[in-house]
Amino acid sequence: MKPAGALIAAGLWAAAGAAGAQSVAYGALERLAPGPSACPGGLCQADALSAVFRRLAGAGAGAGEPVPVVHIRQIGDSHTAGGRITGAVRTRLQARFGHAPAPAGPAVEGHGERRPGVLFFESGRVGATLHHLPEWPDDEVAGGPPPGAADLVILAFGTNEGFEDALDAAAYEALLRSQVDRLRRLTPAPSLLILGAPDALRSGVEAGCSADGRRAPPPSLAVVRDVQRRVAADLGVAFWDWHGRMGGDCSADRLASRAEPLMHGDGVHFTGAGADWIGGVLADDLIAAYEAWKAGPGGAD
Repeated sequence: MKPAGALIAAGLWAAAGAAGAQSVAYGALERLAPGPSACPGGLCQADALSAVFRRLAGAGAGAGEPVPVVHIRQIGDSHTAGGRITGAVRTRLQARFGHAPAPAGPAVEGHGERRPGVLFFESGRVGATLHHLPEWPDDEVAGGPPPGAADLVILAFGTNEGFEDALDAAAYEALLRSQVDRLRRLTPAPSLLILGAPDALRSGVEAGCSADGRRAPPPSLAVVRDVQRRVAADLGVAFWDWHGRMGGDCSADRLASRAEPLMHGDGVHFTGAGADWIGGVLADDLIAAYEAWKAGPGGAD
């Protein structure tokens, strides 16, 4: 991200990411209700996740039944690199579908021998944009434990691009389409999910939407979000409305102003409590979409 205030300090988040590598204990948090979304339950094209839902249906089967390990990989910018948002998603999905320890690691206390369930990896880089993704190696983009591929790949870019005043929307759309095509070539039974860019604020504006009137979302952020949603709909990819679920325009300011702040004062990054909250919202939306799928014709197969 070009403004220095919009970048995470790498050392701070590296420590948080290491602590949240596979399993993080989260304390109880008084849950703020998620914001309204134009996508049902926060997810547009939820049926595009049917392949991973079928895998999760096996992972959640009863004792003694053959069940798979479900590999999920999220790739993105500092929101992913921090490890806290993904840690909240991981914890909730593993609580629902089981915890599959990493193949090269020891058995996890309380889980006995290695067993099927959800294995969740994140690959995040501070300051990354979708423009950097073509340079990332294939195994970092869509790989599960060797020699497999991820069952679900979550694309979580957009905040940094939103601060680019000269963003070319047409070029950005072409790039996003090419990377979706790449992921589909890398994964044999792909389920893909695009996280729409969240709300973020830029300082130094007049008549902004923040409480002090000095900050507002950079204009390119809405452009990025529109491209992401249109491409997802056109290509049959699931889309999560992060912006809507966190409260819409200028929600970054409102979340930062709470008695227990859910965002930092930079108007870009979530606090630990906020990361737990928004990660929980994403996980809850995914689980709700899974339950709806399971209750429908697809879940009866």
